Formats: sequence, C-alpha cells, structure tokens
Amino acid sequence: MAPSRLRRRISARSCARYALSPRRSGASSQPSSPPPDARCAMRIAIVGTGLIGTSLGLAWRAGGHVVVGADSDPAALAAALARGAFECGVDLEQARDVQALVLAAPLDAVCALLEGLRGDHRVPPLVMDVASLQEPVLRAALGLAGFIATHPMAGREGGGPQAAEGALFRGRPWIYQPVGGAAEAMALRLIGETGAVAIPMDAVVHDRAVALTSHLPQLLALALARSVGRRVEEAGVREAVGPGLQGALRLASARWTMWRPLLKEQHSRDAELLEDVAAELQGLARALRERDEAALQSAFEQGSLLRHVVFHHAEDTARGQDSE
Repeated sequence: MAPSRLRRRISARSCARYALSPRRSGASSQPSSPPPDARCAMRIAIVGTGLIGTSLGLAWRAGGHVVVGADSDPAALAAALARGAFECGVDLEQARDVQALVLAAPLDAVCALLEGLRGDHRVPPLVMDVASLQEPVLRAALGLAGFIATHPMAGREGGGPQAAEGALFRGRPWIYQPVGGAAEAMALRLIGETGAVAIPMDAVVHDRAVALTSHLPQLLALALARSVGRRVEEAGVREAVGPGLQGALRLASARWTMWRPLLKEQHSRDAELLEDVAAELQGLARALRERDEAALQSAFEQGSLLRHVVFHHAEDTARGQDSE
C-alpha cells in the first residue's frame, strides 16, 4: 500500500466534521495533537481496511473513538465504510492529523509507509503497526519518534472487511515491543480496549516464535491442500470431506500478497521448520510401511501430550498477563 496509491480523498468540509484537517507542505513539524488523557476519546486513523484494520475500526468505534480509514483499494474501503468501521475515508496526508496512526497493511507496505514517515516529522504522537513480523518493521521505523511495533495474534477464516468483527481480538494475545513513554501508554490503552491481552516481547524472539506458530501451520495447510487437491476427483473423496479436513485446510485460503513479504523475510527459518516436519512425516510413513504399531502409538501419545502442553501454556500465559 504505497503512499502514492492512497487516493481516497474526502472534502475539507467532511474532514472538519470529524476533527481532521488536510495538511499543507509547509505545516509545522510538531506532532499534530498532544497525547490524549486516558479518559478522552482519541482520533485514530487506520491505514489498511482488510480483516484486521476493519475489525480494529469496529472495536475502537464501539469504544467511543473517532476512527477514519485509508486504503489503496477503493472497494475495500467502501466495504469497510459500509460495515460502519470508519467515520469516513481519508488519504494518507489527512490520516496524519490524528492522535494515533495504525498501519494495518501488508508487511512490505507497512515498511514503505514507515520509511516515508521517518523522513517527515509531521507524525502523530502514536504510530503503531499490526504486522506479523517485527524486525523488518523496526528497521524501517528506525529513529521514528512515537512508534511501537505490535502484532495481535488474532484472525479468522476468510479475509477482507466482510469477515471483520469487533470482538476478533477479545482474549487474544497482542504482542508488542516495549518502548516506554507516552506512546506505549497510548498503545496499551488501545490494545486493552479491544479486549486483547498485551504481552511484551523482544522482536527477535517474536519473529522466531511466529515462524513456528504461524508460518509453519500456513505452509503445512498449503501442502495438504495441494496433496488432497490432486486426488479430489477420486471416487468418494468429495462426499467424504468432513470437519477434520475442513479444519486442517482452513489456512489454505490465505492471500499470497499478504504472505509474500513474510516468507521472503523468514525464508531460512521457515524452510528449516518445514524440513523438521518432513522428517517427522517420513518417520510416520516408515512406521506405517513396517507396521510398527509401537512407533505409531508413541506418535499418537506424544502428539496428544504436546498439544495439551502447547495450548495450556498459551492459556496460562494470557491469564497471567491479564492479572498483572
């Protein structure tokens, strides 16, 4: 979502209605608004009106904030406006005249936007992203005051504004890179108002972790979809599709445009994880060919135990953070 593609504009009269005023090239380089009091409604602009951006708009508007949206895709913005996620549509220049600017575009677009903002100090008190990787975002935002890298661990089948819901983040972990100061306080307030659980985490740790918890499941779903798809015309296959396969293939409908920059950034780590799973699959295939019931039983028992450990640890972590 390059800045030059953000062409959705509204009139100065409409901007004024929502306490927004278009900036001019000679405007002051100071932040457009002071940090808000914790009791006050904020003016928020969200760049990117897909599933996450539109869901955020719904959640924050429900909390009483004034939220506007920007998107390079007029159809996506129109759909988000129809959902009631935003007061109005703005362009990127107008989106700066807020107290919080949230970048909810694909990773490469977020990085391009941050690099542009870094060269122009006319930025809001808070700039935050919701991209799935934090190291490249932090590189792009180097020296940008008021920026905080964040990643809500939330999603659902299907994408776009049509699939958005204000409750999407409720009870979900929302990872952020601690920076301290007023920007972090503002970000934590907004995160908390979605019902999410804020979890501080180092960017390197985060990016390695999501390769395992997000990238690997995505790639496995693609591999399974390709394997099953090659056999879908065999007798009885279509009729025998049940919830097990449907659940396993849920991620296979993800958009390449969103995943391309993520996989490009994490290609080595993702390949390493796939190779580890391939070794596991080869072991299962060998046990089946050799009718090694002991090995298969062990795989089932370990799989059940480790699933319990993974999900219960995640739930305990969320509860612990929520009680602090």
